[in-house]
Amino acid sequence: MKILLIVPPYTNFEGMKESGGHMLSLGLAYIAAYLRSKSDDQIEILDTEVEGLNYDQIKDRIKKYSPDICGFNCPTPTMAHVGRLTALIKQVLPACQVILGGIHPTVMPNESLQETGADFAVIGEGEITFYELIEALKQKQTDLSKTPGLAWRIGQKIILNAPREFINDLDALPFPARDLFDLPLYYSAPTKKVSKENATPILTSRGCPFNCIHCCSRVVWQGRLRFRSAQNVLAEIEECINKYDLKEFNFFDDTFTANRARVIEICRGLINRRLNISWICFSRANTIDKELAAIMKRAGCQKISFGLESGSQEILNLMRKNTTLAMARQAVADVANSNIAVHASFMLGNVGETENTIKETLAFAKGLPLDNATFFITSPFPGTDLYDIARRLGSINSRTRWEEFAPLTNASPILVQKNVSKERLIYWQKRAFREFYLRPKYIIRKLRLLTSWSGIKTLLEGLRILIRIIFKKI
Repeated sequence: MKILLIVPPYTNFEGMKESGGHMLSLGLAYIAAYLRSKSDDQIEILDTEVEGLNYDQIKDRIKKYSPDICGFNCPTPTMAHVGRLTALIKQVLPACQVILGGIHPTVMPNESLQETGADFAVIGEGEITFYELIEALKQKQTDLSKTPGLAWRIGQKIILNAPREFINDLDALPFPARDLFDLPLYYSAPTKKVSKENATPILTSRGCPFNCIHCCSRVVWQGRLRFRSAQNVLAEIEECINKYDLKEFNFFDDTFTANRARVIEICRGLINRRLNISWICFSRANTIDKELAAIMKRAGCQKISFGLESGSQEILNLMRKNTTLAMARQAVADVANSNIAVHASFMLGNVGETENTIKETLAFAKGLPLDNATFFITSPFPGTDLYDIARRLGSINSRTRWEEFAPLTNASPILVQKNVSKERLIYWQKRAFREFYLRPKYIIRKLRLLTSWSGIKTLLEGLRILIRIIFKKI
């Protein structure tokens, strides 16, 4: 079979272009690698987002390749585009089967098939389910009820199969098929870039043990956390260096530092093998200390990103963040004192938010030794408890568009509560970016750290995005 895996349009249509950099889709890369390890199907990946393609260009590319199967990776903000592209595919290639996968179809499989007109939805971990579905389609099977983790159609009726069990041994999976991507097109966002090199994501674990109100990880992974071995991770890093000449890595684990002993083992492996790489990872205020930060620095860690979310302990408690402001201060200090740059993200407009708690958040952010900060307006993604709250409040209704869920977007805020209007949320987001980045002390510090042209380019790109955020119109 000829299979085309598609990254649908996202920020080029709905969000703020370039605000998040461009990272290749690990989900599709894993799907492609697993298929290639099991079959001789012809597989290509079309990243419409990174190439900045419009609908006519996408149509021409699909028609030229003429696939038997099209598979989409589906974050929530892309769903309307996935529906339009599904209709386009059915128009030019009526026999082509369309398969959805990713977070949104996992959380809302019935709705995803109904709204897009796609034929199948892979629910949860996709490698085995996608492969088994392809094999069933080759054999022209009509009863797919024995394939776990699948939503499918019989006429207009949608069938939801039993869930698929998680893969116990993540080391058994082949490394992502990075060769199917045009790697020079991918790079980190200005707040996440840590070298002059092109960057690649890497995932060393799946799942998250925490239960924040705004995160759908628990729905997707059911609170279970699985790890790849340190040796398997190191082997993938060596492949990236030797095969693809990639030397900057974004560890995409929800919390890379969740297992302290394994992080130390990975770091010691990087040091002992003398792998000269730069990397960034996500951490939490309660999963890092100065000793761990020190060995991470020796192993090439250049920046750590924290989801600190709020400067109000009351809001953190309502979010079920399971951290304190004191923990956040200590974690940021430990990392900064280890000469690792620190990025933090904050959310404005969560449950219980007031203008006073927003002021606390801004003051808290400005009082920390942060190199970068991002201030998001809270978005209640499907599958989260926050989504259910937003529906009860009437913030989400039949007129709500999936495009409005883009993290940095020109759309109006979705979750609006009585204490802070949408106009004031937008005002405070702009003010937060302005006050954090335009402080003379911050500007002078950043200018002193500039040592290369690549650093100047990153700073200018960040400034361009900052201007767009501050002056955006809703």
